[in-house]
Amino acid sequence: MTDHPDSERSEVRDSFAELAAVAAGMDAGTDLEARPGTGPGTGPGTAPTWQGDHAVEVGDAAEPTLAPLLLHSLSDLREIWVPLLETSGARSIAEIGSESGVTTSLLVDLLRRGGGGRLVVIDPEPGVSPASGGGLDVHVIRGHSPQALDGHAPTDAYLIDGDHNYATVHGELTEIDRAVTLFGRSYFPLVILHDVGWPAGRRDQYYNPDRIPEGARQPHSWDVGVEIDNRETVPGGFRGMGAFAWALTEGGPRNGVRTAVEDFVADHPDLRFFTVAPIFGLGVVIDRRAPWARRVADLLIPWVSNRLLSRLERNRIDLYLHVLRLQDTAAAVARARQREWARLDDERSRLAAIELEHLHRIAQLEQEVAELRRREQEREERWAQSHWAAADVDEPKLMQVARIANSVLRSRLSTTGQDRLARVQTRIADAGAGRGALPALRRRSATPVPPPPAAAPPGMRRPPSERTSDGQQTGW
Repeated sequence: MTDHPDSERSEVRDSFAELAAVAAGMDAGTDLEARPGTGPGTGPGTAPTWQGDHAVEVGDAAEPTLAPLLLHSLSDLREIWVPLLETSGARSIAEIGSESGVTTSLLVDLLRRGGGGRLVVIDPEPGVSPASGGGLDVHVIRGHSPQALDGHAPTDAYLIDGDHNYATVHGELTEIDRAVTLFGRSYFPLVILHDVGWPAGRRDQYYNPDRIPEGARQPHSWDVGVEIDNRETVPGGFRGMGAFAWALTEGGPRNGVRTAVEDFVADHPDLRFFTVAPIFGLGVVIDRRAPWARRVADLLIPWVSNRLLSRLERNRIDLYLHVLRLQDTAAAVARARQREWARLDDERSRLAAIELEHLHRIAQLEQEVAELRRREQEREERWAQSHWAAADVDEPKLMQVARIANSVLRSRLSTTGQDRLARVQTRIADAGAGRGALPALRRRSATPVPPPPAAAPPGMRRPPSERTSDGQQTGW
């Protein structure tokens, strides 16, 4: 494949230079020395004055993508495969798996620029359904490959980006080969395949595993992810989140897209298989008998033999897996925070319920205390009423006894002692004035008590008027 005449090599190199010039908006030509150089830049995003032989500034290369953090579409590799289709002169192209429809639109533009042709789109749910017209015949087949290929005439080229597993890809290549034989073609079409690199190159990926015969299906799971340099699966990593399942083990026979292509090519000596590293790997199958084989192979050489692209792809995958780990960590922290918030909410609710219960109990106790105080007050009032009623009933007797006692006491005291007794009685009366004890007695005790009458001479009797109720005489 590399022993080409110098004239053909020059033709291929010139064609590649023309494609670069067209991409930069310049007129195509082969005189590279006649082109001006790149002007000085003034900062990020500054475009060179001419880009035919120079890299586009990074700031100017930003374009909308389906996933800003992860280039993953076949359309993102168009700078490689569009020139291959143009160089091969393909006027009929089959697209297997149209995804969002971006690649379909690129194929429509390519065919119309060349004056028309035939486009076959095979997908159970095509991203777009282009209309025929302007020399372009569009045939949309809503179905699953490889079964949808059965009975259809082969096209000049195929873009395969459907289900990424061994059984499907090997079946698609087999159906294409059968059509080539059935319709008497002399060489195999140009076939461009996506996802021949990591992660699907050596590991089956299933969007609908039930469609794969059980004997051709790897043990798989929807709930696992994969990481580069790890043949097994992991809980996180690159995963489908329910969109697809991964085979549980990487490598081994009949496992992965690249393995399927290699096995098919091994059975067809005239076929050659090339791989390009970026964006999960691009594979190209070329039949060395095709008239365009050498030109297409030469276009591929800068991409296939470029170790820089392999390092960049590895770095891209490593960085994306790191982003996934950061996202998983952030999600785990958020879930833990939510669980903690829920726990705190439950604890707050529990404490609030306990507080309400305590407040209710406090209210009950306050009512009980108030009731006890009321009863105690009533009891005291009843006791006081009964006490003072009894005191009022006995007051006459008490007063009489007091007078007798007072008289007897005074009769035995000297004048000084009587004065002291009067002062003591006064203090007692004053101290008990606020207590309500024997108010009548206090009032009476406050009145000066006359001194007792002098003793009667011997042999004399007191008048009857001065005798007490018990017959004792109290005075003369």
